Amino acid sequence: MNFQEKLLEASAELRTRAAALAASTLERARNRANLTSKRISVLNVAGRELNKVARRHAVRFVKQNSTIAAAVRKDVTDLARTTYASLAPRTAPKKARRAPTARKRTAKAA
Repeated sequence: MNFQEKLLEASAELRTRAAALAASTLERARNRANLTSKRISVLNVAGRELNKVARRHAVRFVKQNSTIAAAVRKDVTDLARTTYASLAPRTAPKKARRAPTARKRTAKAA
């Protein structure tokens, strides 16, 4: 066997190994994708169920505590209005209007 035959044999063996490695890597990637897909679907189902439960309990809570909610709404509204009133800028007093001749002079100078 000469050097060229050995080289061809080694390269064929290397190609076989590379193909096997690529196939196993691809299979692992497919398995991970399937597992991730299953997890996402499970989370979606759980999210929908949680939403149903939350809505059911929220409706019941509002029915039972509507008077408390109304009082809270009134208190929060009052607080918001007083806060806004204290933070709103005050209106500045109007400036005295200058005489017409002074305005004309200013306009000519500009």
